[in-house]
Amino acid sequence: MGSPQVVPLKAALGARIEGLGHADAAKPEIAAILCRALAENLLVVVPGNRMTPEQMRNFASAFGKPKPQVLRYKRSGDVPEVSIMVSTLMTDGTTDKTALRSEDWHTDDSYMVTPAKATLLHSIELPSHGGMTWFCNMHSVYEALPEATRRRIDGKRAIHAYDTQRARNRPSQRTAQEIAETPDVEHPLVRTHPETGRRALYLNFNRLDRIIGMERAESDALLDELAAEARKDKHHYGHPWELGDVVIWDNRATMHRVDVDYPAGEPRVMQRVLIEGDRPY
Repeated sequence: MGSPQVVPLKAALGARIEGLGHADAAKPEIAAILCRALAENLLVVVPGNRMTPEQMRNFASAFGKPKPQVLRYKRSGDVPEVSIMVSTLMTDGTTDKTALRSEDWHTDDSYMVTPAKATLLHSIELPSHGGMTWFCNMHSVYEALPEATRRRIDGKRAIHAYDTQRARNRPSQRTAQEIAETPDVEHPLVRTHPETGRRALYLNFNRLDRIIGMERAESDALLDELAAEARKDKHHYGHPWELGDVVIWDNRATMHRVDVDYPAGEPRVMQRVLIEGDRPY
């Protein structure tokens, strides 16, 4: 098999990788192609067969070092770097709260001092219809802001927290150890991509609490103004899942959300891996 082909999607971001066997991804020459495609397109889709957690961890290593996520109950027992994400909608009210949190735009791990560089999501079980995942290009969001707004936010920093009153839904409960591991952190409101040098608005509707140096009302008003641009369709790509898909996205310059429009009781199960990143600047 030759080198995989990178086919850009006809959307605001994203590319599809054709001709890639999962087992070949971690080969240095293939990994270099994949990492370059991710930085340039912010999202890559790799179709294929379903992987075991061990196989997915090995595949993910093409993009960097896999890291365990904070919430222990989601970790795959034998492979803690792989999380089992169950977003099945149950009629008895036991649906995992993170399924509903995922309805709003967010970027993974922003409540950590060093957020994940990238996320891999792999479809294991899918409902009969619905459940698309949407992605937002935060480079194009930043570039679409008025010049005066870009000047206003340049150099500003913001507090990210495990939960914030701005979020639409509450997150899963943490253990005492998990609380200790996730104090509030601050990040730049505009971050620079370390590989391409492009600037991106760094938002998270579920975690970003307030802008430092502003009263709550002023901060909320500015964050709402920035969010309004991010919600525009021209910045988005919606992925219709097929079994075995792996979607990898760059958390440094994207947000994502899920359409919770699939039938109750039909399983929706994904495997997820986070890739270690660098501190935003």
